[in-house]
Amino acid sequence: MADMENENMETEVTLDATSVATPEVLSEEDEALIRKHRRTFIGSYSHTLDSKGRMVMPLAFREMLGEKFCITPSFDFSAIAVYPEIEYARMRESYDRMLKKHRLPELQEYLQNLDALSYRDQECDGQGRVLLPARIRQVVLSEEKDVNITGGGDHVNILPRPAGDDKLQDFINRLPGTLNLIGSLSME
Repeated sequence: MADMENENMETEVTLDATSVATPEVLSEEDEALIRKHRRTFIGSYSHTLDSKGRMVMPLAFREMLGEKFCITPSFDFSAIAVYPEIEYARMRESYDRMLKKHRLPELQEYLQNLDALSYRDQECDGQGRVLLPARIRQVVLSEEKDVNITGGGDHVNILPRPAGDDKLQDFINRLPGTLNLIGSLSME
């Protein structure tokens, strides 16, 4: 009986020791999933623009954006969006296909205004600051100097802090309904 208890104890210890996930245990599929999500912009930071319209881009975002990136309005023009070059190119290509398929004047006007406020080949200076071009700052931020910098999946959003705080509070107020909806959806 004592031998059996010792065997069980050894088995339990062995199970505990091997139950810790190590990189070798991950499947290729799991590793691909982790790589994919490491390229996702997440997190939220607060910064203040300096007198020249520059702000420090958080290091985590700077590394993911790469050396050159694109500054453009968000989809609804309520924020400044900062995209890695490839993500901006993919988004713009989708819009071009949409315009080719649906020659709507509203879509054409939308894209003209998007292009007018978009800036390619942007980069951070040696201190990690990015200059937000004056025109897009004026349209989106108005005179606001305090900003929230948030991850938006494939891009970074820069919002005037009061508007960002209001959006978060609005989301929290609607959260019970959102959670009910999410709970009713299938994961498959």
